[in-house]
Amino acid sequence: MIRAVRMERFKCFDFLNLPLSPLTLFTGFNAAGKSTALQTLLLLSQTLRSQRRSSELRLQGPLVNLGAPLDVINRICGGSEMSLGLKTDEAELLWRFVTDDSRRALKATQLEFISGDSISSVATSFDGIRPSGLHEPCRETLTALDRLIFLSGSRQVDTDLFPIPEVSDDSVGDVGPIGQYAAWWFHQEGDNPASPSRGLGSAQAPTTIRHQINAWAADLFPGIEFNALPVSGTNQMRLEIKSGPTSGWTRPANVGYGITYAFPTLTAGLTAVAGQTLIIDSPEAHLHPRGQARMGAFLAQMAAAGVQILVETHSDHVMDGVRIAIREGILRPEDAAFHYFMRNESTTDIRTPQIDADGRLSDWPEGFFDQHRRNMASLVRPKSSKL
Repeated sequence: MIRAVRMERFKCFDFLNLPLSPLTLFTGFNAAGKSTALQTLLLLSQTLRSQRRSSELRLQGPLVNLGAPLDVINRICGGSEMSLGLKTDEAELLWRFVTDDSRRALKATQLEFISGDSISSVATSFDGIRPSGLHEPCRETLTALDRLIFLSGSRQVDTDLFPIPEVSDDSVGDVGPIGQYAAWWFHQEGDNPASPSRGLGSAQAPTTIRHQINAWAADLFPGIEFNALPVSGTNQMRLEIKSGPTSGWTRPANVGYGITYAFPTLTAGLTAVAGQTLIIDSPEAHLHPRGQARMGAFLAQMAAAGVQILVETHSDHVMDGVRIAIREGILRPEDAAFHYFMRNESTTDIRTPQIDADGRLSDWPEGFFDQHRRNMASLVRPKSSKL
């Protein structure tokens, strides 16, 4: 599990060492640094997966596209260097990068292995950015990046045909950045036994992953059921949806955008291997308020079952769903964190209210999911007299 991300002179941050929990919500104002904090992991994972034999940080790829080195190096600090790193239970790794002479690429100059107060530098001998000759804790930390799953705010929802991925041992549950492989994993893993700890409700009876996905889907959208079938003679899957027990199977486009949008989140959460990290952008999109709260409950239960969940969200309903799950004993309060990002002129402030066993927060910074209260105050105070 990834315990922290670290960055130096990266985009809006001069320096940031941000702790992560089994379930971490990144909230706050637009352009305040939420995505930047998560892009640290996405850039490193993207580069590790690259097949190019070089020491370059891959700024553009399937997980994230950030342009050129000058777009990602902190402009206030200036210079031509930056650092990205992460900490797991096994080790802390920090990559240092510098722009090449043409300023068109960022190349790794060294990798630092940090243990307690000691720092040991590893000479750069990279295949992609994969260092050779590292001892076991380093390799295990790199594996955490290799197995990372990212689901962006965009989804492939305008079709009933979805591609079949090239599958590796480390890719179980990787639904793809736009959810394009969710139908495949639903089909591939659907009939496997499911973990009772991820099931909806208190029932402990043996069940399958297919049953769990459909149970959670029906909790979000009453009556909904999914099915996925390979299309004969092609490398594609067909996704079908029922809107009720008496209705027939139909195309996703005929049952509402939000249902297909949520499907990859449910599939990733229920098929990912315990210990994997799942990053989700805007899981609340296109869901009604109750559905958003239940999505928060789903994420909390998946985190309690061993999948690390990092969420970028603007939904107080998702946050409340997590808080209710904590109050109900589904997730321990110490296993959740809400990071609130605020932009102050040229700097970013991050507040992290503490959560107790009843789901209550230690404080509510101004602007932290307080808009409903502000709106209500505006509605009940007397109208201004007209001139």
